[in-house]
Amino acid sequence: MSNTAQITSSDNTHYLHHTFFEPSHSDTTISATLLIVHGMAEHSGRYADFAQFLADHGIAVATYDQLGHGKTVKSAKDLGFFGEEHPVQSLLKDVIVMADSLKVRHPNVPHFVMGHSMGSFIVRNVLKHHARNFTGAILMGTADANPLTKVLLPINKLLAKAAPKKPNTLFANVMNKVLNSKLNNRISSSNFAWLSEDPAAVQAYEADPLTGFDFTNNGFMTLFTLMDAGLHKNWAMTIAKDFPMLLISGENDPIGDMGRGIRNIANRLDRQHFDHVSVQLYPHMRHEPLHEQNNTLVYQDILDWINSNT
Repeated sequence: MSNTAQITSSDNTHYLHHTFFEPSHSDTTISATLLIVHGMAEHSGRYADFAQFLADHGIAVATYDQLGHGKTVKSAKDLGFFGEEHPVQSLLKDVIVMADSLKVRHPNVPHFVMGHSMGSFIVRNVLKHHARNFTGAILMGTADANPLTKVLLPINKLLAKAAPKKPNTLFANVMNKVLNSKLNNRISSSNFAWLSEDPAAVQAYEADPLTGFDFTNNGFMTLFTLMDAGLHKNWAMTIAKDFPMLLISGENDPIGDMGRGIRNIANRLDRQHFDHVSVQLYPHMRHEPLHEQNNTLVYQDILDWINSNT
């Protein structure tokens, strides 16, 4: 595990806090790499256990904190703020910055990318123009086209222009309430019950100072812009039809419309003649399969999928 070398964000203002995960034993051969792009209001450290599992099985992994997140921010007041100058472009370019850094370390193996939630929207936008940089992609906790995005985006553009760094508590609270309302049994009374069926995982999320913060107006504007472009029904049309994709989610994830949205994406890609799309939906799991009690099953399924495409 290494994070010593500085990697500059494409915004030329921040250093991307990152970690490279290597096998615990020197005799383990690296057969592929995976770049992990985390989700909204979380950080790369939440993927460390999963990343080391993959590394110990020959998949070298890079994780990083995106702009406005984790240890990439210069101060806590910048959490949820991406930057006023071209934030969407910076987020997309940073994926390539990190992918290139990982490739330098392991140049002669297949390279995969995984995006979770907001990270999946970022990856979908990156793949439009850079799918050839990768052997395959994993979209975890993703969503189907959402007509609300087009309604909310103009509002957020106005708010982001007037007060870009102001946390939008109203939007954050409404989002949590809407997502929790879709659950048959919340299990937890937390505002973040929709994340996982494991109460301990939800408690850990609430206790982490680098998770669960409210996005700023700038953050929501950036998120909705990414969704508007990344969730378009024809988002994948520039990607090769044989490009391997894994759609992975909990069957009880409100973001994925309790599995229906994930199946819709897969069916649409099938109609568009993509022939290498796999779907993995887990019963009794919600938005974060990597943070459910049976997460080792998810770890293994992702490892198997990567190995089957190398």
